[in-house]
Amino acid sequence: MKLSKLVVRLAVTPFGAFLDRYCVRFFGESPVSWIFARSEGVDYNPPILLTTRGRKTGRDRTVVLPHFGAGEGRIAVIGSRGGSPTDPHWAKNLKAHLQGRIWYARREIAVDVELVEGSARDPLWKSITERSPVYLVYQERARAAREIPVFVLTAKDGTELTAPD
Repeated sequence: MKLSKLVVRLAVTPFGAFLDRYCVRFFGESPVSWIFARSEGVDYNPPILLTTRGRKTGRDRTVVLPHFGAGEGRIAVIGSRGGSPTDPHWAKNLKAHLQGRIWYARREIAVDVELVEGSARDPLWKSITERSPVYLVYQERARAAREIPVFVLTAKDGTELTAPD
């Protein structure tokens, strides 16, 4: 079994998810994302923490996500869920409430969220998949059930958000 599959199994446990969030918050790095990137042969992308409000519970839910530049001081996150037929819960939460918070540059920032669709999505999707081709594989897996959502995050306080190249 690939190391990345073992890491993903750990990451989906409550302890693994807690440990990964802790590492991102206090060290700025995700061991899960790092091992996954290395085993899949893609560049490591230091992640952010995204906190959404649960669409059913109203409780805060925080996940570790890679992020990508979206131009104009904004970043994008991708709701791939590895190409499964349904969106990840955090993406469903964002669709229900187009706002959230991110842990970015060692501080929490409130963000407005835009679900990018149609022709507006195409150039951003192309840019992201050139950097991380694994999302093309995920989209192919999900093609029969859904289009993988792309969300653009803009800081409410005007902070310029950037992502690694």
